[in-house]
Amino acid sequence: MKTAIQISNLTKRFKSFTAVDKLSFSVNQGDVYGFLGQNGAGKSTTIRMMLSLIKPSEGDIQIFGLSLEKEREKILSKTGAVVEKPDLYKYLSAYENMKLFSILSGISLTRAEIMRQLAVVGLEKRANDKVKVYSQGMKQRLGIAVALLNDPSLIILDEPTNGLDPQGIADIRSLILMLSKDQGKTVLVSSHLLSEVEQIADSMIIIDRGKKIIEGKVSELINPFSVQLEIISLDNVAAKEVIMHSAWSSGITYASTEKILINLNKDMIPALFKFLVEQNIQLINIKTTNTLESYFLSITNDHAV
Repeated sequence: MKTAIQISNLTKRFKSFTAVDKLSFSVNQGDVYGFLGQNGAGKSTTIRMMLSLIKPSEGDIQIFGLSLEKEREKILSKTGAVVEKPDLYKYLSAYENMKLFSILSGISLTRAEIMRQLAVVGLEKRANDKVKVYSQGMKQRLGIAVALLNDPSLIILDEPTNGLDPQGIADIRSLILMLSKDQGKTVLVSSHLLSEVEQIADSMIIIDRGKKIIEGKVSELINPFSVQLEIISLDNVAAKEVIMHSAWSSGITYASTEKILINLNKDMIPALFKFLVEQNIQLINIKTTNTLESYFLSITNDHAV
């Protein structure tokens, strides 16, 4: 499989502050790649370096097998992006926005071609409506349509579901999957929501304070059978003591007077529950979370901005 993006030891310093710190990752061609981290983790800074909006302090960016430093124009001609909220002319219609941006980009498109692009993002029936009456989700989809004007091979979306309602989020999710699976485009999606990325991404990376924490295929990182179990009982000290002398002792990741956290396979939960009851542990609450989600939250919550 060909590599669409290769980032090597990428670093960005702003005076004494290091926003991105020796970051390395790769994205396969045609994949949806999740770029995860809380606000302030360095995602937007990395994306801006990939789009040549700011210059790296160190490191190398290769896109389509080409050096961004040496082949900037060639790379950007095959790249579309929506960074933060899309820049649109609110008093123009969707069609007029598309026409204007195509002219500014030096792309000659007929009305039929523009309407086909709007159909891709589900806005062909609202093509003549002014953008000022659009919902935030519709504006986001129009921004993606603008990013698709040059028929890019790579699309970079920075927090595309921010501020959207559930329907808007579902629409963007479907659009991203269609662009990857039906049109063969590589899509890099940055987000601070693991739950969103795990539904669409083939591979993913989690960064924190500009550094890579974990990277890999979503199917391998997010095991649906592996969960973190939170146990709350009337006496958590006694519960911990009982579990420490059981087959589940190695799964304990946290224990206090308030709760106990255990990593285990979810089909083992009934046996653990039965064991605790037999040991006269009076349970108040048991709940599960995905282990990667728990890990993600544990490493990022303290640094959220």
